[in-house]
Amino acid sequence: MLLVLYAWRNLFTSRFSPRRFCTLAADMENPLLELARAYVETTNTIVFLTGKAGTGKTTLLREIRQTSKKRLAIVAPTGVAAINAGGMTIHSLFQLPFGPMLPNQPDRPEQSYNAEKRELLQSLELLIIDEISMVRPDVLDQIDLILRNLRGNRYCFGGVQLLLIGDLAQLSPIVRGEEWALLRPYYATPYFFSARVLAQNAFVRIELDKVYRQSDPVFVDILNAMRDQQVSADKLARLNERYIPAFEPATDEPYITLTTHNRMAQQLNSERLGALPGNVMDYKATIRGEFPADAYPTETNLELKTGAQVMFVKNDSSAEKRYYNGKIGTVIKLEPDTVYVATPDGREIAVQALEWTNVKYQADGEQISESNAGSFAQIPLKLAWAITIHKSQGLTFDKAIIDVSEAFTHGQAYVALSRCRSLEGLVLRNPVNDRNIIADPAVLRFNREAEQHRPDQNTLAQHREDYRLFLLTELFNFSELRYRLKKFEALLPDFEQAVFAVAEKLPAKLPQYADERIRNAAGYFDDKFKTAITKLHEQLTAFVGTSKEMAGKADELLRWLLTRSEQLEVFCQLPFTAEAYLNLQRKGKASLSFSLLKQLNAKSNEALAEQLINWRNEAAQQEGVLANMLFSEQTLFAIAAKLPQNLKALGAIKGVGAEKSARYGAAILTLIRAYQQEGTGAADQVSLF
Repeated sequence: MLLVLYAWRNLFTSRFSPRRFCTLAADMENPLLELARAYVETTNTIVFLTGKAGTGKTTLLREIRQTSKKRLAIVAPTGVAAINAGGMTIHSLFQLPFGPMLPNQPDRPEQSYNAEKRELLQSLELLIIDEISMVRPDVLDQIDLILRNLRGNRYCFGGVQLLLIGDLAQLSPIVRGEEWALLRPYYATPYFFSARVLAQNAFVRIELDKVYRQSDPVFVDILNAMRDQQVSADKLARLNERYIPAFEPATDEPYITLTTHNRMAQQLNSERLGALPGNVMDYKATIRGEFPADAYPTETNLELKTGAQVMFVKNDSSAEKRYYNGKIGTVIKLEPDTVYVATPDGREIAVQALEWTNVKYQADGEQISESNAGSFAQIPLKLAWAITIHKSQGLTFDKAIIDVSEAFTHGQAYVALSRCRSLEGLVLRNPVNDRNIIADPAVLRFNREAEQHRPDQNTLAQHREDYRLFLLTELFNFSELRYRLKKFEALLPDFEQAVFAVAEKLPAKLPQYADERIRNAAGYFDDKFKTAITKLHEQLTAFVGTSKEMAGKADELLRWLLTRSEQLEVFCQLPFTAEAYLNLQRKGKASLSFSLLKQLNAKSNEALAEQLINWRNEAAQQEGVLANMLFSEQTLFAIAAKLPQNLKALGAIKGVGAEKSARYGAAILTLIRAYQQEGTGAADQVSLF
């Protein structure tokens, strides 16, 4: 059974703007962007990536997601933020309670994780937390505790790198009075930076400073002053020049109103829709499989009229790039399956239903792969006379009416104003005064202190070396083996003293080890593992009997030993480098499956596996999805090894299931039968046991 981690991944989803991506990707003269990329790809140092609104934080997140070689997962503190980032919520991934989590409590959530979730989190290299400004410190400490325990690793977060993305000048954590009363004895502030793990471990703060959203220097100066909580009377006066009493935009001017409260936005949208002549047309969403209600990108029953002001809630993935998430337009014609929208740039766009995908993450050997768990299909529009400031976070508007007179929390006014491209496109419903710009001295104090965490090329070089040493300790970290060896200890009674006791003494010594001593250590453990593989192969079949559960655990144990033995064998001969180790890690169990079968004198049907991979790649290209969303290589290797002869047998293979068997089974079984008829040396069903 696959572990379902809710994610709504699409190359062109939510807050991603193709125009901004092209600008950012082509911006080769931004040293801070290059530094951030280097830290993510070549270190495992905790990185706090911050910057003013519109400096490209979210766009860089998208780029890292598409190009990073690291096995990563993306999380966010709320469902809205999660769908914008293309990930899932923190609480869903780590199964955390929503209330305060006090330090030093005996509860260990990871003990309740199933095998799939354990394997997934053990294979993580990079955890990206978006909108970190809204995360409480106890949440970060709990993640640290879980990953350390789960991975058997003394490093912070169990050695997983964290990329924390957000702007502390924007929305802050929601902590009720009774919750803060419990947390106050342990934490100085309710912000993530008060977490104990950050106080005890090195992290770097990279602040992007080139603004891509706004080009007006006067407006940028006002926004910077608000962000730094230093708005002078002159700047406030200049901003309030945009207060226009009783302003009513013309019908051809696509202004959107940003409000502090949801009830205000809903009321305005309902009133404006009701005032339009004509009948309402309903568009109903099609929901298949698993797709959580709190992640719906628009209404399941979308009510529209001709003349309604709407906002696109998805980016156009076609080559024309006709619209982007946040673009405003006006409905000019309604048909049962098509909505025609006129946009300010003179386009008339025929809009039909598009699909959002809920992705399953699964640990696939040493990789993290994805498959489709469910979908939400709907016209990618929503009424847009008004929207809450909270839901506007990450969006960009050319024309907006803003009312922050009822702002009730830190950062709300700054978020609203920074959604606008220019001062001229902004209209204030009420004047902004000092009372609306809610300050938090704790944020200013942290920003001043965080200057000491500003990295440069020298600190980058040191953190790269720290990463190499960490990976070296990982090579000799056998805590996962201890977990997998449960119930099989009787077959390897000498492992406790000969392997685990020796390995536990190594971390303190490794920084002083020269290449020759590292090679000797690798050789020592490689010999132990090779002996264990032979011994287990000889005894496991009788030991597990007819138990499918035990056979599966024995299979995983053998695969783990072979994977680590292969890595150790390499470093018996070559100097240890981070690049070499990571290449071996990314090679993964998928490429080792046939190696294991060969080593145990079983036929691997390698030619069939290659045919299945080629077929999968072509099918994925036709469907416009990532290849691993259809089948992982590990699954295809299993199909090639087991040679299922019918849909039921195919569906029983891990990674296939009944739905995929019904959809793709005919093509797969045709390949299998053709392969067998060609007489290429295919064996009967191959199994380790």
